[in-house]
Amino acid sequence: MRTLFATLVAAGALAMAPFSPTRLAAQTPGKPGAKAAASAKAADITGSYAGTAMVPLGDSTIVVPVSYLFTGAGPTIGGTAMVPGQGTGAISHVVRDGQKLRFRVTAPENKLLEHDGVIAANGSIEGFVNLDNKPVAKFKIAPGTLAAPKGASKPSGAPNKPRGGVF
Repeated sequence: MRTLFATLVAAGALAMAPFSPTRLAAQTPGKPGAKAAASAKAADITGSYAGTAMVPLGDSTIVVPVSYLFTGAGPTIGGTAMVPGQGTGAISHVVRDGQKLRFRVTAPENKLLEHDGVIAANGSIEGFVNLDNKPVAKFKIAPGTLAAPKGASKPSGAPNKPRGGVF
């Protein structure tokens, strides 16, 4: 079975709008107050995000769950990207310019998956994943974590959910 990272490497191209990011203020040397400004912006994106990546393969599309954890502050934002059951990759080179966000995920075999996205008013992030400057997937994530798979056992001592609801 192919991992998402391997699928992204082998996937076809999507159309994408041009993107020209600038570094966070704290990553630009010599600007007074740069660290405070960068920390405020970084606080907007730190935390857990979950959603999907859509990978085109020929005449079909594979939709897979993904999660991202952004950690740190100022010029040292990083984190971890994860595809359940398929692995993780380090997040680095996080650059935010207004509502535009760009970051890199290092996949197995040191493949660099560049993410170019836009942050919506509700905090969700949507954009494209690029490999070797070619789009290979579209991603959409929102603040939160991935739901546990159906049938997964709950931790001992966890309260029971009432029956009859949506969940």
